Amino acid sequence: MLHITNGDSAADLIRASGIGGDVLPWRDPMHHGPFPDDLELDALSRLRIRYLTGGSDGQTDSKHSFNHRDDTLRQSIDEDEVVFWFEHDLLDQLQILQLLDWFGQTENRKCRLSMICINTFPGIEDFRGLGQLSADQIATLFPQRKGVLQSEIAYAFRAWKAFRQADPGALLEFVSHQAETRSPLPYLPAALLRHCQEYPWHTDGLTRTERQILSLVDSGIDAPFQLFVDNMALEQCLYLGDARTYSIIESLCFADTPLLKTTDGEPFKHHYNDPNAGLATSQRLELTGHATKQLSNRTNSWKFLERDEWLGGVHLKTGTSLWLWNDAEYSFVHAD
Repeated sequence: MLHITNGDSAADLIRASGIGGDVLPWRDPMHHGPFPDDLELDALSRLRIRYLTGGSDGQTDSKHSFNHRDDTLRQSIDEDEVVFWFEHDLLDQLQILQLLDWFGQTENRKCRLSMICINTFPGIEDFRGLGQLSADQIATLFPQRKGVLQSEIAYAFRAWKAFRQADPGALLEFVSHQAETRSPLPYLPAALLRHCQEYPWHTDGLTRTERQILSLVDSGIDAPFQLFVDNMALEQCLYLGDARTYSIIESLCFADTPLLKTTDGEPFKHHYNDPNAGLATSQRLELTGHATKQLSNRTNSWKFLERDEWLGGVHLKTGTSLWLWNDAEYSFVHAD
């Protein structure tokens, strides 16, 4: 038996639960970075490693190497059972799509597929994820697993294909259709809608996360770690980790026209595993004049905030026709 889950925290709990079987953490933070639709698993993994390591192939770093992960996945087709352990947020829902798509297109699969995917747990008032549970609590979920249906695999295939298209309209069409019908993966439509909100908005050129962070700083929250915590509280479905939050803060500080700056005048130190940076830093943040204008709707950042980033199959690059999100109408438009 093989268990596949979203990361090391949940993986450790499954190992400690006494359920048995091998455990594979699917470590890829899939809510950002490239997922073009013309790459199979191995080539896509190499691309993701280069993205996550800033250009390195990652093969000397086991944390960032997908070789073992992908080999374990391929070997799992001969297992009796593969169990998915996931949650309701965007990160987990995207991982489910990739895995169901892969298993659905893999020939000679002998293993049966089952899934545990939850958004609540008894006794946990503010459920955020499997990592909140104890090993004993994790064990109680195992008998509740449900077999994956062929309809769920087919549904995941369509959603995964839409997510990887170069035109976000395909994804929005998929989300809009599922809002009108009963989704075989009930948490997916809301998660994909949240993904759409990470495009720059047509009203001010900021993503939802960028706007939340700037608004928190404007309200007096100036410590990077507290910004991470308070930004989490603004999300109905938590999906953004601390490292990604600090990376976004860094991009707002180092933009050609910065929207954030440190109060000490030094460059923002975002590597929180560095003892001189991140969680240990005494740095504080404040808005720049441009950010103040931004929040008061006196300017629009898509005209001066340089972008070169990927969301699924869409490459958002300044100098090209940028896709912008219209949250009022749930639609995409192009920047003029």
